[in-house]
Amino acid sequence: MRRLAALLVVIAILGFGTTRGLDWWNYNVYTPVSTTSQQVVFHIDRGELATQISEDLYLQKLIRDRNAFDLYVRLNNAAAKFEAGTFLLNRNMNLAQIVEALQHGRPDQVVVTIPEGFPLKFQAAYVEKSGVGTAADYLSAARDPAVAATYDFLASRPSDAEPPLEGYLFPDTYLIDRSAGVKELVKAQLVQFGTVFSPALRDQIKQPAAGRPAESVEAIVILASMVEREANNESDRRNVCSVYYNRLKIGMPLGVDATLLYGLGRLTPEPTYPELQANNPWNTRQHAGLPPGPISNPGKAALLACINPPQTPYLYYFTDPQGVTHFETNHDDFCRDLQQHGMSC
Repeated sequence: MRRLAALLVVIAILGFGTTRGLDWWNYNVYTPVSTTSQQVVFHIDRGELATQISEDLYLQKLIRDRNAFDLYVRLNNAAAKFEAGTFLLNRNMNLAQIVEALQHGRPDQVVVTIPEGFPLKFQAAYVEKSGVGTAADYLSAARDPAVAATYDFLASRPSDAEPPLEGYLFPDTYLIDRSAGVKELVKAQLVQFGTVFSPALRDQIKQPAAGRPAESVEAIVILASMVEREANNESDRRNVCSVYYNRLKIGMPLGVDATLLYGLGRLTPEPTYPELQANNPWNTRQHAGLPPGPISNPGKAALLACINPPQTPYLYYFTDPQGVTHFETNHDDFCRDLQQHGMSC
């Protein structure tokens, strides 16, 4: 009887240990480090050992346990299949997906990182810096009608828009074949725009919603492009876009100086008094309604802010010298708040 009891205890311990071991394995191999998308550029040198790759992945927070990686690689005989090259990984990939991705490296690929909120001609400088092509080649590819011929989300873009793809070349990090060059990059940016501004979102904006009237893709992109130049955190983006909608509803000029700067072909400095008085089509102090087109290439957060804006009573906003954005409902409070922060109305 005692032997049977001891045997049952051993079986229970083994079973508990096996269960804990399987939990550890599944957690480290099949559960990503992050549930949100966080791109990471990862590089493998020719001849680099799997142990060093494991260390690098751990340091870049792509895996949570080096032992799990080493064991998985041995069980799948993956070490010999790793390729030298540059990889665009993501912290929402699990260990198994990362191992698979590292077996398909291409040494002739170039990483291109384009920040959010820049007009096309300024994006071109980042492209040239990456080495995938010259700024001139990139701008030329962005004007090629054949490159943009198959993207239905461009249907609301005016046929005479200049530049044709301003606002739609999605800012992100891309891995591009050097031999394919800037045309592949432009296509990748358009594909990414269509992924972020998904068909479901495009259907959503066709219906009126609280805080937002029915709008076209082009109108949303124009608004988001202004938000991208004017705000830099989620709550501010949404409130800034609500100001734009509120002004549009009552026919009040948007008054966004960034639109005039775009028309003048620069990002800074702020417009001069004579420039603010000029009859420039991009001058949204002088002309009510939306500007002629997008003034930057917005990211996902700015697009979503204008697809799902809050309902607010705000008609004014400004950013103080400390970088804090203030919102007001009327001109008197707006001027008073400006003066309290040492700014003129």
